[in-house]
Amino acid sequence: MRRLVWEGDSRFSLQQVRPPEAPPAGRVRVRVRAVGVCGTDIHILTGEFPLARPPLVLGHEIAGEIDAVGEGVTRVRPGDRVTVDQVIGCGACFFCRRGSRQFCANGYEMGITADGGSQDFIELPESNVYPIPDTISFEEAAVLDMEVYGALKKGGVGPGDVVAVFGHGPAGLVACQEARALGAARVILCGRSRARLEGARAIGVADRYLSAEDADVVEAIRAETDGRGVDVAVECAGSPRSIADAIQATVAGGRVVLYGIQNRPVPEFDLDAVVLKDLTLYGSIADRVGWEEVIDLAHTGRLRLGPLVTHRFPLEAAPAAYDLVRRRADGVIKAVLAW
Repeated sequence: MRRLVWEGDSRFSLQQVRPPEAPPAGRVRVRVRAVGVCGTDIHILTGEFPLARPPLVLGHEIAGEIDAVGEGVTRVRPGDRVTVDQVIGCGACFFCRRGSRQFCANGYEMGITADGGSQDFIELPESNVYPIPDTISFEEAAVLDMEVYGALKKGGVGPGDVVAVFGHGPAGLVACQEARALGAARVILCGRSRARLEGARAIGVADRYLSAEDADVVEAIRAETDGRGVDVAVECAGSPRSIADAIQATVAGGRVVLYGIQNRPVPEFDLDAVVLKDLTLYGSIADRVGWEEVIDLAHTGRLRLGPLVTHRFPLEAAPAAYDLVRRRADGVIKAVLAW
């Protein structure tokens, strides 16, 4: 089988190796069909994500079909189409028993701290795969993830809320759609780039689009909400400016969800605004639950992932895909490796 190995810097090698043996009890072998290219992959390649070290097979957004199952597997069978939860725990520690395997000290994350999906076959526990219907393509299933949905649910997004999403990348576009699905009355998408916001407008993910190139987004949000601010702000951009704007744009007593990864300490964090406005801040690393709900959102069309996948590459062209996403070139929203 083929596996694409990151050797460090921008160097990759496409290797031919033996496929995994028949999976042991409780585990499954997946024939990979698609892998999403994520901003985290770019941070890995530029050295901003030290947990990931070469040599490594990248790819933590994975979809494929069950190729073989081990003894005792009952949830799936060969031929089933699945999306993959890349976060794998030991299953026995305090955090795993609590349902929080993302904090397991003996666990790993495929494509980050262990080999990921940029290879023809992977093996993993039965509990880490989720069947998908034929209405969801492998490309869509690869970029389907419960993380944004879990963050919004943790932040209490619900019926009647006015929600502002900061960041017009894939996570922000997903957050807008999922906020609507959770009942938000109005969704405002904010970002720096007028061009990228126009791309989001063409997809139709929000009710209002605010560009920092054109106006002070905090003042614009206040104008949109009769001066009070939004009920929930969701920071998906991973920038100090968007955190500050999210805090300032939220109504007193409101909630702020921090989803974007900063990669470095934020130099000036207005904690007084959090205290004096009685805000509640939520981190976004939610328990790995909600997959079935997100799959249903995609199946019923309430979460449209197809329009987000703007570029497709074969496995051997992965370096070109990473370069495209790094440069944010050619109107890319989401690139996917598919084979």
